[in-house]
Amino acid sequence: MKSELVYNYKENETLRKSFNELSQITFGINFEEWYQKKLWNDKYECYSIKIGEKIVSNASVNKLQFIINGEKITALQIGTVMTAEDYKGRGMAKQLMNFILEKFEKEYDIIYLFANNSVAEFYPKFGFEKIKQFQIYTTEKIETNTKYKFRKLDMDNPDDISTLKNLGIKRINNSGKFDVIDGHEVMFWYCLNVFRDHIYFDDSEKVIVICTGGENKLNIHDIVLTEKKNYREIAGSLITEGINEVSFNFNMDADNIEIKERVIDEDDNILFIKGKYNKELKVIHPITSHA
Repeated sequence: MKSELVYNYKENETLRKSFNELSQITFGINFEEWYQKKLWNDKYECYSIKIGEKIVSNASVNKLQFIINGEKITALQIGTVMTAEDYKGRGMAKQLMNFILEKFEKEYDIIYLFANNSVAEFYPKFGFEKIKQFQIYTTEKIETNTKYKFRKLDMDNPDDISTLKNLGIKRINNSGKFDVIDGHEVMFWYCLNVFRDHIYFDDSEKVIVICTGGENKLNIHDIVLTEKKNYREIAGSLITEGINEVSFNFNMDADNIEIKERVIDEDDNILFIKGKYNKELKVIHPITSHA
């Protein structure tokens, strides 16, 4: 049976279901709830190869903007790159990459993706360069406070989904040094699939924090703000006894916290970039915008 390249088919239930089946088998992830809750918008597009009505290979794109040192630039993220086991070795991933690059390369300042070490030699063939990421953290003692009264958001509650959506769409950047603009739709996916039980909301201050803890550490994965707030006070409202390190999986402009930085050494989460990018930047790509 002949193969066919298809894209922008999320409204096609048969193809969407097949895409979800492949992503579930490949990565253990699914996009159906994201779609059903109307959080999947047109900025995330699947480019796939199908045989009959079965998706056998895919590379998705996410249309974004970066802010780097105060300047806005266009960025295209490639993700969910996968091929069904029975169809590997036929050049399908290469075909999809070439199609995407030909379609978008002149339109975007930067094209980038994340990959694991097993395919680290594949992407440089298309002109991508491996880039180091730096996570910020603090071991400073941050005083606890009760300014923020956080409660968990329930991703099965339509009102809480609405709260997440409204604040996500209106959110401001956490950093002028490096941040993703309008990446909220991918953040919604993370809230449904990765951090579902770790989303905290203060109604009076209109602040959402996504965080996890363990081994005397508080890991803050994202802070969603609609106006500038004091990051130290937010962290202080989340810290419990025994916490001696707070790490941040995003960049933030905070001059009242003693920030340190460390290289992220992850074999399964290597950043590759093609285009206008300063490799000397010591930043992290916000985790909740990582498609």
